[in-house]
Amino acid sequence: MKVLKTNCQLEEEEIRLWHKMLEGNSTCFEQLINSTYNLLFQYGCRFSTDREMLKDCIQDVFLEIWEKRNILNRQIPPRAYLLASLRRRMHRVMQQNRLHISEDLERSIPDFNVEFSAEHLFIQSEQDQQLAQRITILLNELPKRQQEAVYLRFFNDLERDEIADIMDIHPQSVSNLLQSAFRSIKLQWKTIVCFIYMLGI
Repeated sequence: MKVLKTNCQLEEEEIRLWHKMLEGNSTCFEQLINSTYNLLFQYGCRFSTDREMLKDCIQDVFLEIWEKRNILNRQIPPRAYLLASLRRRMHRVMQQNRLHISEDLERSIPDFNVEFSAEHLFIQSEQDQQLAQRITILLNELPKRQQEAVYLRFFNDLERDEIADIMDIHPQSVSNLLQSAFRSIKLQWKTIVCFIYMLGI
């Protein structure tokens, strides 16, 4: 029976591979690609449906870190660095391709698209399934920037400073986005409470 690794174990493994890669170990570099590719691809899909462009951007990110391995900081969290690099790369490519043009830097960042799913939540019963679906509706109604912050924090276990690096904003701005998301959900929490009461949970 295959034992799934926890997020903490995966992160530790990524850090180990990152350090070995920085030392020039090509085997560990390949392993790092294999262990983080799906994460990058899933994140990139939130910004664009152009899969080929996304794959090219991911390849460029990995080629760049290999070329820069001698000058990269060993203390950089690899997952956050890779996600931030992909986000910037996609933004540049989409600007060059005139897929998204705006004079406003904040607006020029491609829209983040995520469809939160009840499958991410632990489901014990049909009532739990209905409750989880209601919660995901609230998450999906959040503004795009709040969705991205929630996605990175709670679905990828990234810390505030790491999210700030990825989204290219101040750490306090990350806190503000998360707080605004929680405030919005809290305002609608009465709806969920009524929903639970109606179900007789």
